[in-house]
Amino acid sequence: MREFCQLLKGEFLKQRKSFTWAIAILTPVLAAGLTFINLFIRYDYLMSLEANKGASPWNMLLLQHHFIWFLLFSLVVTIFASMVNYIEYKSNSWKNTLALPVSRNKVYLSKWFLVYILSIIMIFFNGILLVIVGKILGFREAVDLTLILKYELYQMAAVTSLISLQCFISAEISNTNISLTIGAVGVASSMFFAQSKIMSKLIPYAHIIYSLPDSTIDNTITLQYGLSFGIVFLIIGTFFFNKKEIC
Repeated sequence: MREFCQLLKGEFLKQRKSFTWAIAILTPVLAAGLTFINLFIRYDYLMSLEANKGASPWNMLLLQHHFIWFLLFSLVVTIFASMVNYIEYKSNSWKNTLALPVSRNKVYLSKWFLVYILSIIMIFFNGILLVIVGKILGFREAVDLTLILKYELYQMAAVTSLISLQCFISAEISNTNISLTIGAVGVASSMFFAQSKIMSKLIPYAHIIYSLPDSTIDNTITLQYGLSFGIVFLIIGTFFFNKKEIC
């Protein structure tokens, strides 16, 4: 455990001079800002729609925010997954990293957990900003903490599959542009994948779409397939990383 913690600490230090932290903070701010502008201008109109009759202001906030947030969030996660491996390829330090007296499993897991921790930070910061947006808009109802916490927990489950897939791709492909392109295309196509019952379950890029806690959305896709594929791709990624040839 001590070795793993040291590796994880080292991964955080490697990101110290990168734009990782700025991206992690600014992405939720951007998403919350766009949602605020949208609701500030269109709130009365949206609440008057027949489809939204009976919906609480907090449900409306999450609904309008989610389809901005999941795209930005998914793209940033793919960037993080690429960056943790890009540093090794850029500085040609894979040999030094893998020469450390620790197992390759721990090296790979430390990079995976770095991306996951950054994702969790973004998720919770996003939740805080949603509460602030609701307060600024003057919602009369009390903050629906249960709804927001459920939203955050569903995202934490859904993002595991995306992180595992992108970490696997980024570790195997030395050209960061290729891994980023694959991730960007996957995220851009996620709405298309979500239209199919089968593809929405089997394609990790679509799992985050189903993390919105709403009666019209099947959250079991997030909870069952997000977590399951997260574990599967983590095992696959670890296996291939152990076989990785470093020139």
